[in-house]
Amino acid sequence: MARRSRTVIEDEGTELNMTPMLDVVFILLIFFIVTSVFVKTPGLEPIQPDATTDAEWNPTILVAVDSSSNIWIDKRPYQIEEIRPILTAMRDETPKANAIIQADRNADVGTVMGVQELFQDLGVTTRVGTE
Repeated sequence: MARRSRTVIEDEGTELNMTPMLDVVFILLIFFIVTSVFVKTPGLEPIQPDATTDAEWNPTILVAVDSSSNIWIDKRPYQIEEIRPILTAMRDETPKANAIIQADRNADVGTVMGVQELFQDLGVTTRVGTE
């Protein structure tokens, strides 16, 4: 005697609703079209000057000058008269030290030049950058 199951399985075809996926695809397509950059060439190749970059520039001493003419070394502010022994000690730690001076746009030019002259007196190669 065969047993019959009490559950009735309906043989309906299951459909996958594609509408949400298509909406996402169209939204992504619109996003990529809007954010893409279209470069227009001018039709002429101008002669650009050659630039040299020093890929091996690794400053070991970092000095910053703010708009109040404070000189920041190792997260501490100093005046121009106080930094010679500090820079001398830093130079003695690494004799082939390179330095960079980060100057604020509103920094006093005399202070920046004073720091650069100190580095020159100590024989440390420097570069000056502005923020």
